[in-house]
Amino acid sequence: MYKRDRTTGELVSSVGSVNTAIASAQAVPSAIRRIAALPYEALLMLALMLVMSFPIAGLKGATLNGVPHLIFQLYLFAILLTYFTWFWRHGGQTLPMKTWKLRVVTRDGASLNWKFALRRFAFAALFFGPACAGIMFIFFPNRISPVITMWMFLPMLATLFWAKFDADRQFLHDRWAGTRIIDATLPK
Repeated sequence: MYKRDRTTGELVSSVGSVNTAIASAQAVPSAIRRIAALPYEALLMLALMLVMSFPIAGLKGATLNGVPHLIFQLYLFAILLTYFTWFWRHGGQTLPMKTWKLRVVTRDGASLNWKFALRRFAFAALFFGPACAGIMFIFFPNRISPVITMWMFLPMLATLFWAKFDADRQFLHDRWAGTRIIDATLPK
């Protein structure tokens, strides 16, 4: 991470976690900008899931019940896991994050390794996964009670609300994963 030298005004590398935290706190994009990237990410995930479902949809007469259905769901989960962890490991940005000029790094400002990428995916799935299912249940209201559907959005709202009170303005899943979202317009 970088901070501005008071005497010269140049960006210099921060040494130590305290300086890194101070420098990176200045580079945190607004919560509105980070939240605005979520619908774009959702549309891209939907497109990816549809395209990756084509091989299965091409099987005529195959109904997915029981074990084949579970295998299909695990296949789609693996696609999402690969998509996010690969992009976070290679540049720290998915396509929506590039568009909104956001980058994910560790708390110390380093690029994510596999451990951090997998942890971030797991915690993001914990908070945003129920909301994704809740959206599906909104379109199929006879499958589950509307009250239960409403409660499925609570974990997502909790992580988004957390950023308002977090010292570094980070979402809860990033705090737990040891990662942070920074402004990608600043130098690496």
